[in-house]
Amino acid sequence: MTIDDLYQSIADNITANVTEDWNTAHITAERTGDDALSLEGGYDKGEGVFTPFKFRNFDRRIIVDFHQLHKITTEGGSNRWNRARYTLHRDGKISIDFQWDQKLADEVEDNL
Repeated sequence: MTIDDLYQSIADNITANVTEDWNTAHITAERTGDDALSLEGGYDKGEGVFTPFKFRNFDRRIIVDFHQLHKITTEGGSNRWNRARYTLHRDGKISIDFQWDQKLADEVEDNL
């Protein structure tokens, strides 16, 4: 699976779970271990109205998608990240911001 395939799969999962008008949707993924991932996010209906996602309604492939995205983008150790924010705009435009959060990494290390 390519990065573009993963981005599209995540977008498909989002659009399947937003049943009303929206402007942008985002998901923040935090890697809290090799196999541990937490997701949060929601969508903006405009005029400052934000609705959080209920991830129990999402297809579980979204977790696999973010794990695969991490595997592909960090291959060779060149793009280290433990937090990613995926944003989908109603017009289909996608952006993703990868970040390394040292505080999160320290918390994970302390809990091992």
